[in-house]
Amino acid sequence: MTRLLQFLLVLVLVVVWLRRFLPAPRPRAADGAPWDPYAILGLPHGASPDVVTRAYRDRLKEYHPDRVAGLGTELQDLAHRKTLDIQRAYTELTRRA
Repeated sequence: MTRLLQFLLVLVLVVVWLRRFLPAPRPRAADGAPWDPYAILGLPHGASPDVVTRAYRDRLKEYHPDRVAGLGTELQDLAHRKTLDIQRAYTELTRRA
């Protein structure tokens, strides 16, 4: 029993140590595409803060809960996830500026 616990402890320590050297998984957008805040907002890279804000507001209007209220629950869930992606992209881009 003691040897089993020692083996498990060593195994856990090795896994924790190895995770430090493995690359972190890249985040994905709601539709499965690689995470790119500019692509989510439909902007070219390096857009000005005013253009980012305008694109953010326009994209949010597309997926607003009132607009997708009549759709099925799957599409409402997708719209909710896209809204979260849009908000996250806007937050990331406004922090950089």
